[in-house]
Amino acid sequence: ARRGLTVTSSTRSHQNRDEDRRNLTKRTARVQQQMHSKNTRATYKSGVLQYMIFVGWFYPMLCVNGFVPPTDELLAEFLVFQSATCCVGTLKVYIYAIRNVCKSLGFEFKSWAERYHVYSTMMGLKRMFGAETVQKLAVTPHMLLQFVCFMGASSFNMVMLWGAFLVAFFGLFRKDNITVGKASAFNPRANLTLGDFLDDGGDVIWVKVQHSKVIQFRERFHWVPLVSIPGHPLCPVMAVRKVLALHEQLGSSPDVPMFLWRRGLGNKVGPMTHSIFVGEFKRLVARCGYDWRQYAGHSFRRGGATFCFNLKVCPDLIKMLGDWKSDAYLLYDETTEARRLELPRAMVQAISDGILHHGKRMV
Repeated sequence: ARRGLTVTSSTRSHQNRDEDRRNLTKRTARVQQQMHSKNTRATYKSGVLQYMIFVGWFYPMLCVNGFVPPTDELLAEFLVFQSATCCVGTLKVYIYAIRNVCKSLGFEFKSWAERYHVYSTMMGLKRMFGAETVQKLAVTPHMLLQFVCFMGASSFNMVMLWGAFLVAFFGLFRKDNITVGKASAFNPRANLTLGDFLDDGGDVIWVKVQHSKVIQFRERFHWVPLVSIPGHPLCPVMAVRKVLALHEQLGSSPDVPMFLWRRGLGNKVGPMTHSIFVGEFKRLVARCGYDWRQYAGHSFRRGGATFCFNLKVCPDLIKMLGDWKSDAYLLYDETTEARRLELPRAMVQAISDGILHHGKRMV
């Protein structure tokens, strides 16, 4: 037996062979569905649905004769149709979703870059509407201090929320690690658990990340240190220890969600969800006088990285702490006005000092 796959006497029985084969086929299909992450599967499902709506409205006969594989002209028209509500980046993902359906049904599917009509349409849309994405604003330490004034520090939910805020900011975490999409979707292999926080009583608490956007197959662990700020309200170690104290009162096991939320009058406790984390965050943002629409759950990861850049920390250290696989973290280098003026002022100062030539050229 290995991971739930067992061979029993019923499997070997001729009488149950057909049923066992059907069960194995279903199990194989479920395994194949795990090829993509949960978020990718949801996006692909949305893309295929939009494509079927498009075909059903403009080409209803294809619903009878088969809506895949699509022709280049059909894909091009679908892109133009969807461009009214989608950015270019989303359109590319929708094309990948249609490709996934085609290949699963045994059809060949050439890359959109190799299809002239599709490629020219995509480039035309990109030129007409641009490919710019609206970045949410970053959280700052000043904002976090303002939040303290509006949070009941002693309540169960606020202790959990404050711990989640500071871990997300100082650890440069994505909200997918801190919280779950749905309370029923908690996975101890993918989300932070109580056992992932290692506290030896010193000034550092280590967080073990087993799964993330760049760690999909548990091929490694990513260790994140949270360092104490003694006596300061923004101390992440103190906030985490308060969360750990609540878990001790609950008698929690190591595999329960680290950040919980108490719901309703029955005091039912469950995992903190994305909607609670982001909703409470935006509520506090609004109470502090900011535009809540310009902030999102990713504002903590962005805010922590931006704060590090403004401290003139080595970029490689920022990349390592946030566990970025690409150079996307450089987008968070929101250089201050003072830093932007450093180089121009240095040039002006050099000319004022009489430096009017380049150095001797090395051949």
